[in-house]
Amino acid sequence: MISAQDKILYVANKLGLSTLKDMQASTGAVYDVDIEQSGVLFSNAARHAQPGATNINENQFQVNEALLIESLAFYDITTSEGQAFDVVNFQNFYGSDTVIVFDLVIGNKRVLKDTPIFAAGMPYTFATTALFDDGGITIFKPRHQLFMEGAGILIPPQVQFYISYKLYNVVTGATEPYLEDHAFGCYLFGTRVLLNFNTTI
Repeated sequence: MISAQDKILYVANKLGLSTLKDMQASTGAVYDVDIEQSGVLFSNAARHAQPGATNINENQFQVNEALLIESLAFYDITTSEGQAFDVVNFQNFYGSDTVIVFDLVIGNKRVLKDTPIFAAGMPYTFATTALFDDGGITIFKPRHQLFMEGAGILIPPQVQFYISYKLYNVVTGATEPYLEDHAFGCYLFGTRVLLNFNTTI
C-alpha cells in the first residue's frame, strides 16, 4: 500500500516541486471556525484576527509547505457569553437528524463532493466514537470525523483551498438554519510538510 510520504513525493513530482523532498516531515493539523455562519471554511481572511478561530493566516500553504489530509472533522462552537469557543457535539443542539454535506475544493478542483457527516455519528464509515469519563460514568460521544481511504488528499504549496458546507435534515431533506450563538469549525489532520532551511541555497 502506498504511504503518505510516497503520495506526497508522487504529487510533488507531477507538479514539478523538486525541492519538496528536502523539507521537514511532520504530523499536523489546520483548523478554522465559520464565525460568520457563511457556509465556507478556510477562505475568509477577516476571521484570522479572532483568537482561537483558526491557526492559519491564509487559505494556502507557503512555498515548500503542504498537508496530506488523512482525516477531517467538524465540530460545533458555542459563542454565547460565558461559553465562548466551547467545543460541543453538534447533535446536542441540532438533533440526530442533522447531516452536514460538504465539498472540499483545492485550487479549481472539487476533490470531495457532497460528502456527509452525520450528527448521530452514523454510519461508522463517516464517524467514530470516543470514550469519555463523565462523573465516573463511561459514556460514548460521536466524533464527526471522516477518515480518508488510501493515502489521503494532498494540499500542495501555494494552492488555495476551502470547504463549503450546508446543513440538512436527513428525514425531511430540508435545509437546516444555523443556530444563534453557534458556529461550525473544521480541522484537517495528516502528514505535514514544513519548510526546512537546512538545505543548500
